[in-house]
Amino acid sequence: MNEPLKLKWHSLYGQMLRDRKLREAWKQVKTNKGSGGIDGETIAEFDKKSEERILEILEKLKTKTYTPAPVRRVYIPKKSGGKRPLGIPVIEDRIIQQTLVNILSPKFENGIFHKCSCGYRPNYGMEKVMQLILWNIEKGRNYIYDCDIKGFFDNIPHKQLMRVLNKYIADGTVLNLIWK
Repeated sequence: MNEPLKLKWHSLYGQMLRDRKLREAWKQVKTNKGSGGIDGETIAEFDKKSEERILEILEKLKTKTYTPAPVRRVYIPKKSGGKRPLGIPVIEDRIIQQTLVNILSPKFENGIFHKCSCGYRPNYGMEKVMQLILWNIEKGRNYIYDCDIKGFFDNIPHKQLMRVLNKYIADGTVLNLIWK
């Protein structure tokens, strides 16, 4: 896929400037739980002042003064031994990231992502993968490829991904926000 759109998506940043979008994202971040970022703020602490904090985030977005904080690096054990690095953003950054995901995901799900691409997509769990495998076997395609790229998340080609996003997104403010 990855073909450029005839008309790119504009005014995506304006969609972020709605308190209800930030509240929706906050509910998702809260549900996901997780530990605090580099600032040490927990979900419970943020929750105590969530309404006030959401309005602060909204103001930062409106005035374009928002800057993401550095992530807290932790190492989690792997099943095979060793440890995998994990970056934990501060809660404010998670809310903004989730807001962007909520705005962009439906657009990419609607005709951009390939129907057989199942990784990290809503409603594309193991059951969907099994359906696709069985469907391909029934069609006479009897090859299954299984791969795991060592250190994949440590080696994501960010510049290439941004070039792909540029095919679809015209809103420079959103592209800059994603790059940060």
